[in-house]
Amino acid sequence: MSDTSDLQQRLGVRIRRRRAALGLTQCVLGSRVGVSRATIANVEAGRQNLTLRRLEGLARALETGLDELFRPGPDAR
Repeated sequence: MSDTSDLQQRLGVRIRRRRAALGLTQCVLGSRVGVSRATIANVEAGRQNLTLRRLEGLARALETGLDELFRPGPDAR
């Protein structure tokens, strides 16, 4: 697995876990960020990237910081 795809997978796992911890659906999170439910699903699956501006909005909607979403280290899937 490349470093980029590994990062995408870790980011997706962290987003999915945080979203679930807050009790948000993909649809609600997407609405708060300004993207579709399918986009959130693809990001969580590591299949799609967001712009930095969208990532900032996503972090706000998840009540966390970009640093937490991107911190080094593995996440269990």
